[in-house]
Parts: sequence; C-alpha cells; structure tokens
Amino acid sequence: MADATWQLRDTLLRQTVDWCRQRSSFYSERFAVDAFDGLADLDKLPVLLRQDVIDHHAALRCDDSLPAGVQHTTGTTGHFLQLYRSRSEQAFIWQFFAKPIPEGKIRPLHMALANAYHGALIPMPSQAYVLSVGVHDRAQASQARGVLERSYDLPGVESRVSVLTGTERMVMALTAYLEAEGFDFVRSSVRTISLFGGHVPVARKQLLARMWGGAVEIRDQYSLTEMFGGARECGFGGPWIFDPHVIPEVVHPTTHAPLDAGVGVLLLTSLYPFVQQMPLVRYFTGDLVEVVEGRDSPGGLKVRYLGRLVRSILDLDASAVRPVLLSGPLYEELLELPDVAITPRFPDLQVGVGLELTGDLHYEVEHREARDGEPERITIVLGLRYAPYMYPRRVAELVERLVRALFAHHPRLRERCTDGSLLLQVRPRPAAEVATYDSK
Repeated sequence: MADATWQLRDTLLRQTVDWCRQRSSFYSERFAVDAFDGLADLDKLPVLLRQDVIDHHAALRCDDSLPAGVQHTTGTTGHFLQLYRSRSEQAFIWQFFAKPIPEGKIRPLHMALANAYHGALIPMPSQAYVLSVGVHDRAQASQARGVLERSYDLPGVESRVSVLTGTERMVMALTAYLEAEGFDFVRSSVRTISLFGGHVPVARKQLLARMWGGAVEIRDQYSLTEMFGGARECGFGGPWIFDPHVIPEVVHPTTHAPLDAGVGVLLLTSLYPFVQQMPLVRYFTGDLVEVVEGRDSPGGLKVRYLGRLVRSILDLDASAVRPVLLSGPLYEELLELPDVAITPRFPDLQVGVGLELTGDLHYEVEHREARDGEPERITIVLGLRYAPYMYPRRVAELVERLVRALFAHHPRLRERCTDGSLLLQVRPRPAAEVATYDSK
C-alpha cells in the first residue's frame, strides 16, 4: 500500500501537470503523454535542463502577472537564472504553513544571518520569533554577537537565541569571528545550527559542533533556488530525506533513464500549488547522488550527496555509472590536508587565519581523454602554503595520503590506474600558481 508521502506527491503531481498543460505553451508541447497516471508515469515526461528554462523563460511561465518576488541562482556551474514567484503561490504557502501558536507556548528565538545572494526570499510563517542580522563586516558581526549575548523581554518568546540559521559560509564566518573575539561558546544559549547553501563535509560539521560547545545540533539542509522545498541530512553523513512537497528522482547522466540503485544525477519536481508561476518538472539539478533507499521505500527516495556532475569524472555506458573521480569526496579529502592553501572569505571581519574556516582551497582538476596512444589522464594540482621543493619528504607523504584516500573512495579509479588505461598525477605547486576551486 502506498504511504502518505507517495499519495500526496501523486495527487499534487497530477494537479501540477494539468496546471502546466493548461497555462504554459512550453509545457503543453512537452507533455504529449495521452493519459498521464501520476507518479507511475513521471519518467515518461522529458527531463528539464537549466538551459531549457533560460531559453523558454516566458513560454514556460504559467502566470504572466507581476511577480511577488524574483529569485536567482548564483550561476556557479551554469548560466545565471532567474525564477519568478507569484503572489498567489506566496499566499498559499503562507496559509498552508501558518499554525496558531498554542496558548501558553513559548516561541523559540531564532537568529537568521541575512542572505542577499539569491534575490527576494519567500516569506514563510513560523512559530519562531526571528531576529535578522548580518555578518559581512566587523560592525555586523559585532551586532550579531550582541544579539547572541543579550537576554530579551519579549512577550511569549524565549529570552535568549536558541537557533542560528544561515548559509554554511556565513555561519562559519560568524563562528570564526566569535572565536577570535573570545566569545564563550560553552555558555551560549544556541542549541541548534541550521545550515544551507553548499556542501559541508562531515568533518566540518563535527568541528562546528565542537566549537559551539559540543551540545549543539547541526542541521544540514539541501536546497536550491529553483525549488520550493529540499531535503535534510539524517545525522552526519546519513541519507538525505526529501520534503513531501517535492519529488526526487535519480537518473543516468546522459540517457536520463531512471535509476533505483547506484550513482546518478538528482532530478527534482516542484509541485502545484506550492509553486504556480514557474513550476519546474523533472529539473536536472546537476548534483550527483548515490541511492540509499529506492523510490518505493517508506517516505520515498533517499540519497547521499556525492558532488557536482560538471566537476566530476565518470565512466559511462548505456546503463551503468562508474565514478572515477567525484568532486565531493575529493573536496572532503583536501579539506583535511592543512598543507593546501586557503583564501579566506569575508576579509572585512579582520580576524586573521581563523577565517580560513570559510575560505576556498587552492586546487585544480585537469582531465584529458586518451589520445595518440597515450592513456586518459587526470591531474590534480595542489596549491600548497610553501614551495614544494623545500619539504620533499612531506610532499611525498601528502601525495601518497591523497592517492590512497581517493583509491578507497573510487574503486574504478584504482582499477583503471592499475590496468594502465588511466594515469593519475598529483602536482604540488606554490599556492600563488594555483587558483581557488569552487567545490560547488
């Protein structure tokens, strides 16, 4: 028997497809399935690429009214993209998620780090009382510290901040500032930190928890501007569990055939009436994931994040996806090597080397296909904090450790290096000669 999550998604998907067919010239042409049977027929619909949305931005829209909000992607691994949100969908979201506060209940006090990277955010009702602060310079960070240390006298609200939320970079930047300024993390009232926006390795989440006194819960949220809804990681390194108002799928990167096991690219579908002006159906996120539990499991598909497709190297045939080098595990391993140089973000906080907590690593990945009788080649260029010739023994240890770790994560890489069909090289260089690498 289908569970409640399956039933909800099936019902809303049917409504979404009908809505799109009736109101979007783009979708009315794409959805040529004669009889659409909900989730059972989802893979009969074509996959939607980012470029499709950009090229058919006006035709895709289901509502030509003035948007209540315009959001945008950062364009880290693709062209800049804007998404329109209508007043009707924002009104529905507000009504759907609004809950009366039980009499006598004390509302939690949240501190949100203001994020202007993605345009106008969707307003959401919350039982929490939210204080918004910045963290881009010392003045803002000082104000944030003041909010954390202050006891408030607000009717029906906690006296101290118990939840901190923000992008992973902003939370790390604030943490580095507080550490440098002698903030007493142990006596802090914060009990939950909610992260979103980028890939945060398990080791970094563990470090963040330790820095905040060890009793703080770290919640990692998967989200992207194109979707209303996302997923939450279940424990450090556990599977990602998706919100019931989005539909996740995993498909082969090139054939787009559905996958119930192994590695593939994550597709997401936004659902009416949570999204009305620009619904994205079977949207190709470009994120590589591993299936942990299939779509027929209780609660639906569960996955583990592996990195970005455009920054990874795969061996592909019509049905199988065999990772050769995944951007996620590579980034996680390099983040554990203190020799690799880091360029900090948020320099206006002026707190020294601690800002490396929120910086960018210096490394490059070069990939050359086999040619002229030479094997395929992958070169990882490391930007080190020192001239490599000064410490040859340490550099040799560094390279060996990295290669061993990558072989452990990527059996296909080890296999192909062993049979000679692939050459893996690690080239240490001074940091000034190697650009920073965006792990996204």
